[in-house]
Amino acid sequence: MKRVPQPPVNPGARALERHDFWPGFVAALAGVAVVFCGARHLTGVDTADGSTAWETQLVKAFSSGGVQYASEQAPPPPPNLDNVANPAEALDRWAKQQANVQPTAWKIRVDLGAKAACPT
Repeated sequence: MKRVPQPPVNPGARALERHDFWPGFVAALAGVAVVFCGARHLTGVDTADGSTAWETQLVKAFSSGGVQYASEQAPPPPPNLDNVANPAEALDRWAKQQANVQPTAWKIRVDLGAKAACPT
């Protein structure tokens, strides 16, 4: 094989190989924000402990039988009368609260501790 002569190399005239950090970093940061916000989207559904449910919690509740409908929830029990100064007044107040309760048209709660099988 015959070698082909090469021109002399001038390091100052060579194109620089640069890898810029910022475009990749910004794209990765935007991707993380989209994934995090999309996976943990808040819903308008309350949990059994009173907070708002995440989308992932709502999906888990639907699959494990943890959806509670307001029409199916039992009314609160009567007050404990052991340490009450006036039991008749406490029972009267509880009866008035029960009489004023209006059933909600359509409301659900999510029980995050439900373990039942999928109802479908």
